[in-house]
Amino acid sequence: MSGTDSAAAATADDAAALDAIPFLEALRAQVEGRRADGGNLAVLLIECGVISRIDAVWGYQVGDSVRARVASLLRTDVLRPGDLVGDMGRDDFACVLSVVDGPDVALLAAKKSLRVLNTPFWIGDDEIYASPSIGIAMFPAHGDQPEALLQRAKSACALARGLDGSIAGYGSDSHSLAASRLLYENRLRTAVADDEINLVFQPQYDLRLGQVMGAEGLLRWRDPALGLIPAEHAFAAAESADVVIQLLSSILNRALRNISEFRYSAGLDLRVGVKLPARVLRHAELLDVVERALGTWSRRPGTLILEIGETAVLGAEAVTRDTLGRLKELGVKLSIDDPGMAFSSLFWLATMPFQEIKIDVSAASDLTGGPKSEHILQSIIDLAHHLRLAVVAVGVADDEAAARLKEMGCDFMQADYKGPALAPAAFVERFGFNEN
Repeated sequence: MSGTDSAAAATADDAAALDAIPFLEALRAQVEGRRADGGNLAVLLIECGVISRIDAVWGYQVGDSVRARVASLLRTDVLRPGDLVGDMGRDDFACVLSVVDGPDVALLAAKKSLRVLNTPFWIGDDEIYASPSIGIAMFPAHGDQPEALLQRAKSACALARGLDGSIAGYGSDSHSLAASRLLYENRLRTAVADDEINLVFQPQYDLRLGQVMGAEGLLRWRDPALGLIPAEHAFAAAESADVVIQLLSSILNRALRNISEFRYSAGLDLRVGVKLPARVLRHAELLDVVERALGTWSRRPGTLILEIGETAVLGAEAVTRDTLGRLKELGVKLSIDDPGMAFSSLFWLATMPFQEIKIDVSAASDLTGGPKSEHILQSIIDLAHHLRLAVVAVGVADDEAAARLKEMGCDFMQADYKGPALAPAAFVERFGFNEN
């Protein structure tokens, strides 16, 4: 960073710090008022998630303009007369609901704030979206001093970054959860830098041909101190640590490297699926990461399947829809992998460029003997085919169930009984064709 840039950064940070001083005093007055009348007060800590990046691309003057716009939107569209809003940092805003009946009112205000801030900010011809997260702390339930309320709202905000709804209230375990996430963040940075993110591969079968046609690469991050970290925690930590792109690059390159090795060492020409939370589609760099990884390992785009979970995010954000369209244009296959997807979601998912859907059939325990389960599954498979989606069944119990799914027209399956997730060397040993 040049001396001029450093001075600008220092000036912006100093200004934010000065702005926070009168706000803290105003919050103190509000707290004393509620202490006197026995009422409740709510503090919403909103992390906007875009201003520092605008600073880096367009400069601090543009960032200041966006900050002013955010504060104005909160004042006019969310807060009431007598409520407060203050700048707590480059990306952080604190809103004080001066009198509330209880936490439900604070939650409604947080949801309204998300709706207001999820509209685009225009910078010239560029459409920029914030990715806000909101933490809530209540007086007197979560603290009786302004500093404590702000700290606990910030702690809840850190948790909100990893939640689908992007809103979290402070709870008795929030501090320990936030500390754990911070620990994850620091260790994840090291693991990514040292290339310690591993994958195991579970085979996928073509039910029509009865042979292995691909594999799903499943994230396995085992930390020496924390043990095996669930994939969703790894992605949440990556969001908090701002290393999502580095994590994605590590996962995709490892998956494509291993699948290339399967081809050359064992005669296995397979497609590979990688599951990603829908939140990663917000990152404009995703397309470049995918293109570079495919080029590095000389793989055809159609042999990479990006399996997208948490699809509820997709309906609200134009940027995610645009990224999906660009990935399809590149030739990458897109699969829906969302066990919690509501039936109503199919209406708008049908307008998106997916080519595959995964369905969990484990709930249909009477698949081979229950007509109702069969009718439901047949309807899902037929609907998917009408939407031009291939169907991958997961949670298949045995060969009998697999045979029935084949009769129903199901295209592929992935099942523990046919093959658990294996490390790359074990996968080649079990499924490879070559002797060497």
